Amino acid sequence: MSILSTVARAVALASALAGGTLAACAADLKIGPNGTPLTVDTAADLAAKVPDAFKGGTLKIATDPSSPPYTYYQADGQTLIGSDIDLGNAVAAKLGLKAEWSAVKFPGIIAAIEAKRFDTALTGMGDTPAREQKLDFVDYSTDGNAIVVLKGNPLAIKTIADLCGRHVAVLQGSVMQGLVEKQDGKCADKKIDIQVFQDINQALLQVRTKRADATMYQYGVAAYVIQTSPDAAGLEVLAFEQYGTGYNAMPFRKSDSGLRDAVQAALSAMKADGSYEKILTAWGMQANGLEKITVNDGLRFNQPSN
Repeated sequence: MSILSTVARAVALASALAGGTLAACAADLKIGPNGTPLTVDTAADLAAKVPDAFKGGTLKIATDPSSPPYTYYQADGQTLIGSDIDLGNAVAAKLGLKAEWSAVKFPGIIAAIEAKRFDTALTGMGDTPAREQKLDFVDYSTDGNAIVVLKGNPLAIKTIADLCGRHVAVLQGSVMQGLVEKQDGKCADKKIDIQVFQDINQALLQVRTKRADATMYQYGVAAYVIQTSPDAAGLEVLAFEQYGTGYNAMPFRKSDSGLRDAVQAALSAMKADGSYEKILTAWGMQANGLEKITVNDGLRFNQPSN
């Protein structure tokens, strides 16, 4: 899109909002790993829901680009790509906003939102009862978690109970860390040696180099990484059982309930017009979609987390 057309779009949107109607404004996006074109129309009623502090501006979104196919870098190491990136760009466009992305390590994202460095995040973050004490969440998809081991599963790990007495690497502050800690509490004699890392790739490396016996991560992410990344060669995701299935959600400060509600409405509108399904399908993740976009529904799955 040229600078002139971008300016024209911004002027049209501002004029439409001021007058209570919205001219035909749209964003031409590219979704999926192959860059499939998708046009997202800005909706007047949804743009009107955006609080004045954000209206016509940017939606500052944090993401940890280490979890393909949710969010990761293209080969240039600079361009963000993934299903969460596509969803965030589409939500912003639906509300007459522009998504502004920042890469942040997962353990620091909640604190950064609380400190008002970012408005929200899209990074496969779970909506849990513990996290709802600090922030509000708009739930936009689901995923389960699985155990990752060396290829061939030489230690014959079958269930999470088999992690007792083992060395297990986990991502700091994640639902997976909560699941392993919960299991550790059930281990009678042989406790789990829990190794905590700030990056899932570091946890995978521990398993690949035999410094850890296993790790646990979102099934879809783990399967994708093992299939596509040379750094994950020699690993295997145990697909026969998943644990702690729950929501992926966008966090918001409790003081930003207006923005939260506008984003929920935008995602609901995207479900109605088909763009939500198109984005998930472009990434092969249509099975993770929701029938209804909910807010603070974490108790439904009651995942453990820090």
